[in-house]
Amino acid sequence: MKIILIYGESLLLINEAINNIVKGNKNITSFDFNNCSITDILIEAGYVSMFEEEKFIIIRNANFFGSAKLSDKDTELLLKYLEEPNSLSHLIFICNEKLDSRKKITKKIKEKYEIINIPPLKFYEIESRVEKYLQSKNYRISKESIRYIINNSLNHYDLVMNEIEKIILYYNQPSFIKQEDVEQIISKSINSNNFLFVDALIDGDIKTSLDRLNDLKTMKVEPTVLISLIARDIRIMLSIKKLLEQNKREVEILNELHLTDWQLEKYLKKAFLYKIKELEEWLVKLTNLDLKIKSGKLEKYNALELFILDICT
Repeated sequence: MKIILIYGESLLLINEAINNIVKGNKNITSFDFNNCSITDILIEAGYVSMFEEEKFIIIRNANFFGSAKLSDKDTELLLKYLEEPNSLSHLIFICNEKLDSRKKITKKIKEKYEIINIPPLKFYEIESRVEKYLQSKNYRISKESIRYIINNSLNHYDLVMNEIEKIILYYNQPSFIKQEDVEQIISKSINSNNFLFVDALIDGDIKTSLDRLNDLKTMKVEPTVLISLIARDIRIMLSIKKLLEQNKREVEILNELHLTDWQLEKYLKKAFLYKIKELEEWLVKLTNLDLKIKSGKLEKYNALELFILDICT
């Protein structure tokens, strides 16, 4: 019997972790906590089939281990189950945000079971994964092209792999992937608008931010992806400011954060516009915004518009 809590931002990396746990077992039931209750989950977990088969129950969007709240009744129900779980049911909770270590349910998982943290991949880790993945498909590509894809996907692993799949579909057979093809295939217009949207937002330009958001809405870019990209830029700026406070030199910051020269120059300029406390408050607001969108409490594009108005005024 396994009870595991996985937390992280990358859907692909989380799915990898799940696959490593279930190891090909086909007896799997999935719940989305946005559309179910603790009672639904515990009824399924407590059920024993006539053949006494082991089963895996995956609970996505279990953000009640983070900033979301459970009622006292549901908390007690879950705690009671965690004390005496069904030995044939393996529960895998997926939390898409930072855990709240003060909560009883989080403490209980940490005390008796297993927590898996999946941090964002560093640039060189994404580079290595892309290279190995393409090799496994018998494709060849230059490091320059891989880095181009990563930079244009804002170092976001899920976006990078989405672009890689487009490239594979384009070639449709093992080949050498040409740089000029890479530049034509990947979503340059969307990525360009992503850059412009995030830059305008951080610069406090309300009009441009709202205009770019409207463009991205037309392109059907998911707001949760944009939230992730905004949070990424803020985390980099926050890390830079903290490293500068430690009297780190620029070359040390480059190496520690795995940035290119142009990226460091860009983030340095933007980081000087804000105090550490302001950047930390932005991250908290983004976490709450992401939660409200995923729980259906706010329409996703309207939620981002409200966020823009909040931080730019």
